[in-house]
Amino acid sequence: MEIYSVPQMLRAEKRSDELGVSLSALMDNAGKALADEIERECVRLSVREPVILVGKGNNGGDGIVAARLLSERGFKPVTVLCCGKPSTELAIAAMKRLGDDVEVTDKASGELICSARVLVDCIFGTGFRGEIIEELRPLFADIEKSSAFVIACDIPSGANARNGEVSELAVRADLTVTMHRGKLGMYLSPARYHCGEVRVCDIGIPEGTEEGCEEFENRISLYDASVSELLPERPQWGHKGTFGRALCICGSSRYFGAAKMSCEAALRTGAGLVELLSTEKCIDITAPESPECIYTRAGSGETLTASALPMIEERLRGASAVLIGCGLGCSSQTEELVKGLVEMSQVPLVIDADGINSLCVNIDVLLKKKSEVILTPHPAELARLCGVSVSDVMSDRVRYAAELAGKYGVTVVSKSAETIVTNGTQSVVVQTGNTALSKGGSGDMLAGAIASLTAQRPDKPLENSILAALIIGESARALSEVMSPRGIIARDILGQIPLTLKKFES
Repeated sequence: MEIYSVPQMLRAEKRSDELGVSLSALMDNAGKALADEIERECVRLSVREPVILVGKGNNGGDGIVAARLLSERGFKPVTVLCCGKPSTELAIAAMKRLGDDVEVTDKASGELICSARVLVDCIFGTGFRGEIIEELRPLFADIEKSSAFVIACDIPSGANARNGEVSELAVRADLTVTMHRGKLGMYLSPARYHCGEVRVCDIGIPEGTEEGCEEFENRISLYDASVSELLPERPQWGHKGTFGRALCICGSSRYFGAAKMSCEAALRTGAGLVELLSTEKCIDITAPESPECIYTRAGSGETLTASALPMIEERLRGASAVLIGCGLGCSSQTEELVKGLVEMSQVPLVIDADGINSLCVNIDVLLKKKSEVILTPHPAELARLCGVSVSDVMSDRVRYAAELAGKYGVTVVSKSAETIVTNGTQSVVVQTGNTALSKGGSGDMLAGAIASLTAQRPDKPLENSILAALIIGESARALSEVMSPRGIIARDILGQIPLTLKKFES
């Protein structure tokens, strides 16, 4: 499902006006769409007097139009001016058209809010960011205490449509009626948990609003299609060579668990062969518990060094995809190791964790790559790659990830409560997963799964990354139906992966 960033929505509205569907007509259409949904819920709940809370901007204007239309349909809406009189041209015009038979008040009393059975939130729109101002906090506290069915117009007030951040006391809606396209922030945490059911309504924006617009160079979507469409082909006559060989350059004497997790995830997600190239100590500890892997010792020190590059070059000849980083450690030697691998590898390369940290100082080496590269950063790693702060990244994660992907011609898998996969021109939000993944080992599993799927299908880095996120996320979700997310660990999720794949296949 296609979704819009705030700049994309603003541009679409402007282009609509240029193409002949005016901003005034769009507000009328939005008000009608909102009125239709309010009517639907009022009929369901046997309510005749919905309370519509309006702000002074265009979101409030949508609510005023809806109030007029509901009155014409025989309802008795109460329109509450929560921030004073309307202040935008469109909202002022909508107010002038409001009939005298519609009750309007500027007194948002606690009694009115708490006695309402249907509350409609049209206070702030997609332009909101920051915190709810002090004067309005009592109103929002009353909304929070209300037992009414709450309908939000476009996005719940107090939620940031750009990045999913929410203010304290942000509205928690039962239903969000959003116009033309869902807005990016609605599908990111924590705002997604404030939206309730989301209904996307057509408001008459014409075709062609996206053509030739800079804002639409990166198209954003929410993954909601059939997962089976993403699965690599698995012919019945296949053998281990058919399904690719994943070379994992992972682990160190201290972080051998990360190597084990990534390799087992690669095995569990269908690679025909998985090889771990690591230090002697890491392999000696890992091999007895994972006999299905192939092992190559590449040094007796605490961590791998650039001296392993000749051996890696030799092992690359039989590999279909390479993973580097999980538990690798970070030093000047690993920086040289990662740099050399990027320059050398002619098969797809997945770079995770310490591989990313080692890449940051030589990031322009990506311009010399000879193969597909997939980066899997968490927010702090993405910030290092982009040379900005974590708060900068979290303010607009899609933009930073897409710009990084576009600049270097890579696929970026931006990890957080939701996973964002982007190649710079197409960005996909994957919502699957829960707090069972908020533990060590989760990123190692995801990286291993991406490497495995890429070994099986080297030419589809975006699809492989999306599928890996869905597999790991759904495995965690399914386990949480029978176990508490608090107690689930990575090893539990690894065991669930074959069951998840069986579900996806059917």
